[in-house]
Amino acid sequence: MRIAIIGGGASGLYSAIALKKKHPDAEVMVFEKENKIARKLYATGNGHCNLLNAQLTAKSFNHPDFLAPFLGRYPFSALEETLHSWGVETRHDGDYVYPLSYSAATYVGLLLKIAQSLKIQFVLNARFLDYESKDGGFALKIDANPMPKSLFFDALIFATGGSSTSKLGSDGKCFSTFRLHDYPLVPLEPGLAPVKVSHPESIKSFAGFRHEANVRLTTATGKLLYQEEGEVLFKEDGLSGIVIFNVESEYLRLGKPQGARLVLDYFPVESEAVLFTRLSASHSKNPSFYFDAYFPSEVQPHFLLGNDLKVLAHRLKNDSFEIKGTYGFDSSQVSVGGIALSAVKENLESRKEKGVYFVGEVLDIDGFCGGFNLSWALLSALIVRDSL
Repeated sequence: MRIAIIGGGASGLYSAIALKKKHPDAEVMVFEKENKIARKLYATGNGHCNLLNAQLTAKSFNHPDFLAPFLGRYPFSALEETLHSWGVETRHDGDYVYPLSYSAATYVGLLLKIAQSLKIQFVLNARFLDYESKDGGFALKIDANPMPKSLFFDALIFATGGSSTSKLGSDGKCFSTFRLHDYPLVPLEPGLAPVKVSHPESIKSFAGFRHEANVRLTTATGKLLYQEEGEVLFKEDGLSGIVIFNVESEYLRLGKPQGARLVLDYFPVESEAVLFTRLSASHSKNPSFYFDAYFPSEVQPHFLLGNDLKVLAHRLKNDSFEIKGTYGFDSSQVSVGGIALSAVKENLESRKEKGVYFVGEVLDIDGFCGGFNLSWALLSALIVRDSL
């Protein structure tokens, strides 16, 4: 059996190892258009590589009903045990799971050595062009130098990713080919990305400031759509940070509701009444500089729009920003959208082309920050392994 995997990112590399371990005599060949395997993995988790999340649940993804049966077969414990069986050691930091080396580069190096020991073949600088069904298999069309002796395969696995961070290899160009093969596509959007806000002049002066906050995504009329707590990073024209990334992805999942707002509560552990009492006490002690106990000077003008401490307390609990848009693909961590799930069977095989499979980000599956997307990369690889 000859298997071609198009794309040498996380899902492609995981698929190659999983399949070769199951079928030692199979010829597994990975085609990667970059000159390096798994470039995006080097940057994940701030260079530490957040592999998995111990609280892996279907609701952390955009299509929970689709994911739930898979996670029933492969819960977090099974995914971690799979890595352990390959020789990967892990460490836990709360719910986040990293390689024991705490180094993305070391982790990728280990995976490559595992792949090499299994005699998996890698073809670098190989741009995918097209494929066609032929004689019960598939003829792959690529642009590579040197060209492999044979481009005929029994099965094709597409692990081509989305459009996020094109400088690391995900440019989305493969979707034009999928469109020619009549695959339904969900339009791509930059997920897990910063958010641009209307009237950014109010925050431009303190770009780079960070503060913990409860972030609420609401409609224009104030209806709560989603909320999460975490550190917010202020940019010249918007907001960033993991909590904002997750809220942004939820905003996309909801169809980018018109007039949606981000509402920040900077002191979520205290009620507005308690905060007003504290502000009053601070003001009585140091009337001219009481707010220095709360925020640095460059941030204070954003809040001090008058002398009414009740108004100030309310502002600190309800700082509202209208969403103007999101940052682009180069600032995103994952692509929302891709091959529609209606195009694949329960084993991720194409409904229209037997022997064609899709894994990872190329499908319309995306998760929140915290190891969920790499969990899907491994999970999807195991699903395909089981069906081949």
